[in-house]
Formats: sequence, structure tokens, C-alpha cells
Amino acid sequence: MSKDSIFISDITVECVVGVYPDERTRTQSLHLDLSLRLDTSLAGRTGRLDDAVDYARVADEIAALLKFREYRLLETAAEELCAMLLSLHPTVVNVQLGIEKPEALIGRARSAGVRVSRSNEDYPRRWERPEFGEVEVVYESLEAGIYLLHVEPGRQIPPHHHEVMRELEWVASGELNRDGELVQAFSPVAWPMGRTHRYENNSSARATVFCCDTPPFIPQDEIVDGAVS
Repeated sequence: MSKDSIFISDITVECVVGVYPDERTRTQSLHLDLSLRLDTSLAGRTGRLDDAVDYARVADEIAALLKFREYRLLETAAEELCAMLLSLHPTVVNVQLGIEKPEALIGRARSAGVRVSRSNEDYPRRWERPEFGEVEVVYESLEAGIYLLHVEPGRQIPPHHHEVMRELEWVASGELNRDGELVQAFSPVAWPMGRTHRYENNSSARATVFCCDTPPFIPQDEIVDGAVS
């Protein structure tokens, strides 16, 4: 394991979290401490952000997933966050994550939470090969799935919608046309059920979409618009 790490202290995210009825109708604060183990020497030599892990991007990715998922348990949040970060930042070999919930034990403790340490070995991958390229299945649980959709040059994820799954997506690398608009930078979108969306890769390089589905991917709920049954 690398002897180097980068860290972010006290990331604060307002989101829906908790199992009790009153927690499902309001937001509350979560505080996260994060350490990512990786070799930082290349970035140290080149001074290039492309050779480093962007702190701001990591914090934005964490906030996007927490707000979308509206977790019941911190343990579930920790597993999915670690799986996401390891998949999106391939130079990272280990994630150490602490999540604190200040309102967990009001009047009895200042805070409560979880701390976990996860590496790539904790999330064995599998691959599927649809017409647009490749799907990397990063992590699936009873509640949700995390996937990387690799779209080859000249290919497209055709117009489709979902009637059961909620879906969070953003372009993780490369450039794609999303519903006719060029998307390069981090620009997350939570697709409402029934909303048609599509991606086209008109570039000369592979592009990748991060995707979180809840519940995990249901093949029959990938409803291609205009398809003949």
C-alpha cells in the first residue's frame, strides 16, 4: 500500500439521512473525514492537476451521492462512497472514511458515526458488454448499484427511460453529448422516473459515465424509447 495520502477534513453535507419517520422528511448535517492512499510523487514532480486527485471534485462527488441516495444507515453510505471513490479515482488504493451524525444522540453524545477502511479488493468488479461499449459493475447491494458506463467512440446509449429505478449520473471522463448538449466537466443529474435521456460519443476517445441506480439495475426497466417489442 502506498505510503502517501491526501486528506479532506470535516466535509459537511446537508442531506436526508436516518431510519426514523421524522428523519425522512428533513435534512440534517453529516460531517465526513477522508483519507485517500495513493502515490503522490508524479503530481509532486509535474505540478499538474491531471496527475493528482482533485480535492474539490472528490468533495462534490461525495455530496452528490449523499444527497441523491437519502441513506437510512451510515454503514450503507460508507460502503457506497468508498466504492464510488475507488472506481472514479484509479490511482487511489485505499479509502479511509469517517462519517459523523451530530443529531444521532442529542442530549446523550456530541456525535455518533462510522469509520471504515476499504481497498479495491473489497469491491471485485465484473464487466458486461452492451452495444455502446462496456459496463463496469462496481458494487451492488439490496438497495443500489454503482456502475461505470464506458462508451466507445462513435457509439451511443440510446434514448431510454426508467419507471422503477431512480438514477444519478455524470460524465466521469472524456466528453459526451447528453441529450444533444456537449458535457465534459462534472455535471451530475438525477433523472426523474419517466424522463428520457441518452448519451452519444462523437469524439475519438472512450468516455465514461458514473451511474448510481436505486434499486440496483433492473434490465427490464431499461426502456428504450421507440424500440419495437
